[in-house]
Amino acid sequence: MKTISLYQPWAQAVARGSKRIETRSWFTHYRGPLAIHAGAYKHLGTLRRWQNDWFWCGVLGVRLNSVDLAKVLPFGAVIAVCELVDVVPVKVLDPAELDEDRFPVFPDTQRPLRNYRFTERMLGNYSAGRYGWVLDNVRVLKEPLPCRGRQGLFNVPDELITPLLP
Repeated sequence: MKTISLYQPWAQAVARGSKRIETRSWFTHYRGPLAIHAGAYKHLGTLRRWQNDWFWCGVLGVRLNSVDLAKVLPFGAVIAVCELVDVVPVKVLDPAELDEDRFPVFPDTQRPLRNYRFTERMLGNYSAGRYGWVLDNVRVLKEPLPCRGRQGLFNVPDELITPLLP
């Protein structure tokens, strides 16, 4: 299965369904199943900032200050599978057009994430010349599949991923 590595906590945001557009500097003609790999590198500053902010905790589906994200998020593993449905230049992409019923709720209040444009913009790099990879049908694996990540798209054997799908 085609796989792409994302740093944490962005990989978790995709697995949670909070991030539906992955921004990249490069285009691909590939469309279809895409495994999400959480890179092994820990952005400790970002992780600490996110665990102390109600908005980012809502994006990740954790309660404010309830956990040390660097200890609970999976690193160096495939964590989810989704469908790559489109790749478009960010200049023509409007995150606000995404289906509003498919976004998660904040765990503390059970209110839905309402400002989708803001959320997607905060979770990606929408500068000129980049591409938005539109993701759909995200499914979290029953347990993370440890494997080494790579740059670009890479393959992980289907027979390793399929048994872990819900």
